[in-house]
Order: sequence, then structure tokens, then C-alpha cells
Amino acid sequence: MPLFRSQSQGSTQSSRSRRYRESTHLIPTPGVDIARPDRHQAWPFSTWKVLALAVSMIMLGITIEVAQAISVRNNGFTVPQKNVFGGVASPSFLTAFFPTLLVYPLSYFWISADRVLRWYQPYIILSQGGARAEDSLLVDYVIVVVSLFRTLRRKEWLIHISMITALATSLYQPLAGAVLSIRQIPMTHPQNVTITTTLGLAPDTTLNTLDPFLAAAGFTEAAAFQSLPDPPFVQNGWSIAQFNAPSAGGLDVSLTLPTTGINSTANCTVPPSITLNTSNASDFTITATDKDGCTSVASFDPSSADQQYGTSQAYPGTCGLDPTLDVSFSPLVFWFFHTANNGTPQAQAVMCRPSIQLYNVDVSVYLTNNSLTDATVLNNFTSPNNITGAPLNGKIYNAVLFNQSGMDDFVKARAVAIQSLIPGAIFRLASQDPAFLQQSFDSPDNFLSLTNSIYTQHLAVSGKSVYFVAENGNAMAQETSLVERLVIDALAAHGLAGLLMLIGLTGIAVHLLHRHMRRGLYLSAAPGTIASVVALTSHSGFGDLLYPYDDPRAIRAKLANLRFSLDRRTGAIVADEYGYNGSAEEMRRRVGEQHAGGAEKMEMRRMPEPTAGLVQHQPQAEPDMEEAYMPELPYEQEPLVSPRPTR
Repeated sequence: MPLFRSQSQGSTQSSRSRRYRESTHLIPTPGVDIARPDRHQAWPFSTWKVLALAVSMIMLGITIEVAQAISVRNNGFTVPQKNVFGGVASPSFLTAFFPTLLVYPLSYFWISADRVLRWYQPYIILSQGGARAEDSLLVDYVIVVVSLFRTLRRKEWLIHISMITALATSLYQPLAGAVLSIRQIPMTHPQNVTITTTLGLAPDTTLNTLDPFLAAAGFTEAAAFQSLPDPPFVQNGWSIAQFNAPSAGGLDVSLTLPTTGINSTANCTVPPSITLNTSNASDFTITATDKDGCTSVASFDPSSADQQYGTSQAYPGTCGLDPTLDVSFSPLVFWFFHTANNGTPQAQAVMCRPSIQLYNVDVSVYLTNNSLTDATVLNNFTSPNNITGAPLNGKIYNAVLFNQSGMDDFVKARAVAIQSLIPGAIFRLASQDPAFLQQSFDSPDNFLSLTNSIYTQHLAVSGKSVYFVAENGNAMAQETSLVERLVIDALAAHGLAGLLMLIGLTGIAVHLLHRHMRRGLYLSAAPGTIASVVALTSHSGFGDLLYPYDDPRAIRAKLANLRFSLDRRTGAIVADEYGYNGSAEEMRRRVGEQHAGGAEKMEMRRMPEPTAGLVQHQPQAEPDMEEAYMPELPYEQEPLVSPRPTR
């Protein structure tokens, strides 16, 4: 049977219809009866704003990538080494705050644009006409996460992409906050230094007092017991020329420069023949003979102490040297004696033949304490000097034994002290653990290791004073220090740059496509307010079907048989009614389904549009008794049927 459609103008429903009455025909025609109001344009929909912002984001992304590449190449960017804000703001706060502040407007714009797109979506559906209530009036895109699933299910891809884009902009702030950081990076730059010493034998006035040797022996003994590092300009047998370094401008400043140095070597070995002669109870002798016959004999009184040590000269003639060689330059033997727990006397000896080599070296010095950290040999030092030349002619001080003839008592006391300090440091270091001491006498390798270490340090420390003299000169050094630099983090920069460019391109595409979709939509006021909704629906009539206390299920059921659109003349929201055919029992069943929320399951069909001002009726057969005595239904449950013709 034919049904009716509510016209937007010039038509009314049948007086017997209890559905609703519309009055859109009473609305004055804009542009004819009244002035046509301006079309509302939401601010995020401005094409020039979207394009300008999107292009700016793309350019910003490219700039970040370029800046990150420069940061990698230059190890960051220069920043003041002192905080110009004092204690008011820390560098970490500044590097996180300003980038975050920069990207916040970008994030805010796309979130606002997405919100406006979601507001406009129901109206765009209405402008296309024939929209179901659940596709238009009942659409709820307020909660973004829920709306993502709704748009995915409804295949509204543009809104879906817009929401994903808006959510992605929330990553701007954490990425921007992590892009910049202040790091301490080793930086190298040239620096002039003043060399204060050069290779040369110290004057006799210095050597004859034995002060350099005594100071070196005292330091070596203290270093052995206190585990002290090497003194300035000395490391592992190396002694280098001293220099005055500029004041350190950063942290952990070190200098690398070419200079001259001496490498001292102890050349210690355990003689294969060590004999302890105890035939004279008051005068024990230790005879040590090396493979080449180099021999040294030491005598001591065992009754003086159970543990004794000392230094003796190796006879030069037996070592292939000039027999008249001064004791100060001859090989030497460090000897050690103790009585074992079982009462057996034991002796050990280590023979050393020290040597030095002069080099041109490239050194690295840590300026905090002028400690030598590395020495690389460039070539041999061949310039004329009084170390390899006259008066030493290649001879070197053993730095432990000295010719005491002509010395005064004070200098002799220094010589005796030096002669006992070095072997004493070796013996006492070994005796800190009684088991280790006994092992050292049972196997001489322990004494050999300790002697090589301690005696080499003594040679290097004394060599810094003995083989260098004061003389100023200039040298070009490379200064390396930990300097605070502004660094762009690679991961955060790539992530932020990629996101900026991707969202910029996506934003342009979404805006242009949405602009095409809303080309037929004409709204005079911004959607979203109660007043704007009332203005669009006040003359549409279908609001009469709803009660203020209707829940979402009741509203859906009451509007299920209507199709909504925007009136082309006035812009009002209007509704078209749909109906169905069937018996009275079928009608009751379908009305029950409506009330239960199953209205969307009805078999709906579009009703023909009647001529304006008329209600069309189709002749029908006499109703059966069941239909004639159909009970009166509540107004909101009344089925969409045409009024019966009167007889």
C-alpha cells in the first residue's frame, strides 16, 4: 500500500497521521525572502592555512635532518661553557622546553582540525541525502579511540585517517623534548705550549749532591707501598721533556705534542748461579754469576738480622766492560737473604744492567696532573748532546751505587740511603705476605718481577732530573678536552622529522579530499552547539517523536524508519518516512522489534513521493477482522502506515 513522505515545502501529512508535522515550508527562502547569510567556514578548513602549515612542517622536517647531519659531522654545536641563566634554568630544561614549545602549535592545529572534521561528518552525510539516523543524527565521534573502531567499521576512511594523524601528533612533544641534549664530547684544537726542559746532562752541582737520586728513591719506595701512580712526565720507564700547559678550558684536558724523551730499561735477570757461603758464621757471602760470567759478591753479617737485603756492584771486568769503570755506571745486583721457618738460610739475587735510549716522541699528557698517558716513538734522537756524547759517551747512571770518595758525610749518608731504599722497597713489598716471601726465595721469578717494576720506575724518575736541563722552546700541540656541545639525537631527530613530513603530506591530502566532500554543505553557524542544532531541526517536525527522557535505544527505534537529509532550499534537517506492508500480526511483531532495539532489522523500502499538497491513497481490499480490531498502540510505537480511506 502506498505511503507518504514529509515534504520540505508545500505539503502536510494526512490529518489522520499521528507521526509528526513539519513546517519547513514556512521558513523564508534565503536569498529571496531574506538576505542570504554567510557560509560558516571553520578556521582549520582554511586552505591557505593548511597548506602553509603543512609546507612549513615539511620544511622543518628537512631542516631537522640537515641539522642532525651537521651535528654528526661537527660533534654537535658550540654552546657557552657556563650556564648563562645561572641556577634559574638547567641546560636539560632549556633543551627540552623550547623544542616542545615549538611543536605544540603544530600538534594543537591538527588535533583541532580533526575535531572539526568529526563535527562536520554527520552534516556531510546529511548533505548527501537519504541518510539513516545511525549514520547521521546518532553518530558519536567524541571519544577518539572508540571512534577509530566506528569509522573503521563504517569505512569512513577520511575521518579514520584524520584521527590517526591527530593521535600521531601526540608524539611530537616527547620526540621534540629528546632531540636536543648537552653532552660532554672530546674536542681537539691546536694549542701553543712552552717546552721548559730539553735533553742534556744535569750540572755537576746537582749530581754531586745526589739529590735527584735520593728524591727518586724516596718516591719509588712510597709508590711501591702506597700504590701511587707515576709522577708528572713519567710513565713506564719513559721520561719526557717538561712543558708549561695553558690553563685547562674544559674537562679532562689532554695535550698531544712532539717532544724528546728517554726510555729507561732495567734489563734485570736472575743469575743462573747464586751461591750462599755460610762457612764463616759471622760473614756470609752471596755470589751471583750470570751466563756471560758477569759476577757480583756481597758480604753481610747474618747475626745482624734474620732478613737482610742490599745492593752490590757487578765487577765490570767480568761483564765485558772496562775494569776501571766507575761504580756509578756499572751493572749491579740486588740481593736478598732470610732464614726459613725450618732454620735454613736462603738467598736470592737479581742482576740488572740498566740502559737508556733517546728518542723523538709523540706524547699525550693529561693536564689535570701532567701525567704521561702515552708515548709513541717517532725516531731516534740524533742531535749532539752530552749524554750520548762527552762526557758520558753513552754511559748511564745506575742511580743506586755511587763512588763515595771525596764525598762529605752528608752526601755519603744519602748514598747509603739510596743503596738501601730500592732493594728495601722490593723486599718489603714481597714480605707483606709471608707465603709470597717464601715463594720468592723458593722461586726467584717473584723477586725478578718486583725488581723490574720498582727499579725501572726509579730509573725513569731520576732520569727526568738527571738527563734533562732547563731550556725554553715552543711547540704546537693538539689539545683535547671534554667540552659541552649541543647534540641532536639521531633517533629522535629522524623520528620527529619523518613524522613532521608524513603528517604534513597527509594533512594536505585529507584537507583537499574533505574540501571536495563538503562542497555541497552550507552551514551558517558552527556545529556543536545546542542552538545550532535547534535552528536546523526546529521546523522539521520529527522531534515530536522524541521525549526528553528517551534513552539511546528508544531514540534509535523511533528514528529507524526515517531517512534524513539537508533541505536544499533552507538548509534545515528534514526527514523522509519509509514503511512496510503486512498483516496486523506482522505489524505488531515489527513494532515490538522496534521497541526492543531491532528497528534496523526491518525490511525497509523507499516510499514514493506524492504530489505537493496531496496525500495519495491506493484502493485496498476490505480489512479483515483482525486488522479492524487492532488495539490502539502508544504514539511513539505507531507503525509507519498510510491512513485508511473513509467509506
